[in-house]
Amino acid sequence: MNSFSNDYDSYHSLWNFIETYLPNYSSRDDVLWDDILTRFLEDDEVCESDMRIIEEVFNGDKKQIKEELALLETKFAQEALMEYYQNISTK
Repeated sequence: MNSFSNDYDSYHSLWNFIETYLPNYSSRDDVLWDDILTRFLEDDEVCESDMRIIEEVFNGDKKQIKEELALLETKFAQEALMEYYQNISTK
């Protein structure tokens, strides 16, 4: 297995953790925004209105978008960890 595969697996393991423990994961606008930005970076389909917002906010600059994703996902991981530890401390 190459390094990219390990990184990919680790990243998806992190997201599995976030999905499990991040409060209100499925209804959060910031999670949706993260998904939209990720799809943009991966050249996946992004609706026209979201593309306009990306152009307005980031001028399509992928470096800025990666920095935004790092901030968002760090926040998600931190919140998920706090929720995880709260759950295990009450058991």
